[in-house]
Amino acid sequence: MGKAGCVEKRRRLLSARFTVYFVLALCLFPQADYLEVLRLVKAGEPVLRPWTGVNKSSLTRARQRLGWPVMRDLFQCVARPLGRSAELFHGLRVLAMDGMMLAVPDSPGNREAFGKSGSQRSPIGYPQARVVALAECSSHAVLDAVIGGWKDSERIVSDGLEAHICAGTLVLADRGLWGLARWHYFRNRGAHLLWRIERRKARRVKDVLPDGSYLARIQANKHSKAAGTVKAPPALVRVIEYRIDGQADVIRLITSLTDHEQYPAAELAVLYARRWEIELVFDEIKTHQRDRPVLRSQTPDGVRQEIFAHLIVHHATRDLLNEAAQLAQTSADRTSFTRALHVVRRSVIAPCGFSPLGPHAGPPPRPR
Repeated sequence: MGKAGCVEKRRRLLSARFTVYFVLALCLFPQADYLEVLRLVKAGEPVLRPWTGVNKSSLTRARQRLGWPVMRDLFQCVARPLGRSAELFHGLRVLAMDGMMLAVPDSPGNREAFGKSGSQRSPIGYPQARVVALAECSSHAVLDAVIGGWKDSERIVSDGLEAHICAGTLVLADRGLWGLARWHYFRNRGAHLLWRIERRKARRVKDVLPDGSYLARIQANKHSKAAGTVKAPPALVRVIEYRIDGQADVIRLITSLTDHEQYPAAELAVLYARRWEIELVFDEIKTHQRDRPVLRSQTPDGVRQEIFAHLIVHHATRDLLNEAAQLAQTSADRTSFTRALHVVRRSVIAPCGFSPLGPHAGPPPRPR
């Protein structure tokens, strides 16, 4: 917490450590109100004494004192790949990148920070927070995430992804996230790429390969609206085109894996379908874990804090599933996320199953 600039000057009844646990519990029990979640936390830690005077306002102030960078830093500490070596693709860890929208309460602060659909004069629905994430396809573990708003481009938000994009990884992405500068950024970090693009791109054929794919030169659009900006340099890519049975549209992929013998086009076409695994990850978070149409938080900082807390809870649940899959000698993406979430919730309310106290700390002082 000190890394995020959150250092307590005095010992509080609602300490920063406890508040972290409380925010995580809010995400585990989305249908319960603040005081009910507090009672559930108390059930999991009998050492905690009854807290007279603690109400929703004091819990809200504790969340405000904690801030959202603490939860972001905690997520970055716990987020790690969970897939086994047998699930790699020719030695590469397969990751998928995409975005989702989360509805947030319609407060003035949230409207200003995140925006909503419709026109400025006639906005529609709730404000929307945009989350662009990077997830491991085999384990469904979210490894990195950046938060923007409805008004922010998904492509621009994705530029904030940094963690785990490195040598030994293969990133899958849809055409909505395409950008030549982004391609060079990821390649400079050592990652390989397999992206879908529009048919009009990468048309300058350099060489046709035996498996039907071909090498082509792709360059920045000289007619781009961003006049005066520095254009990204051209890139040599391998293009793979194919049709799915029964569909007329041609799917067009580009990849940095130019060796057709080591990475056959047919294998890459099949592999690209795994990009949809991240949609299942989003469904786990939005439908099963969140279990409510709108987040709780009335302020932008609270929204960011809550989203990173949801990502922490999801990663912890996926970690539990990964361990269970290894014991059962099965794949983690074939086990039930909902059942694992029920197990985590039961463990929280079990005696001594949830410890918001420090490792050697005694019970908090009675309120004066």
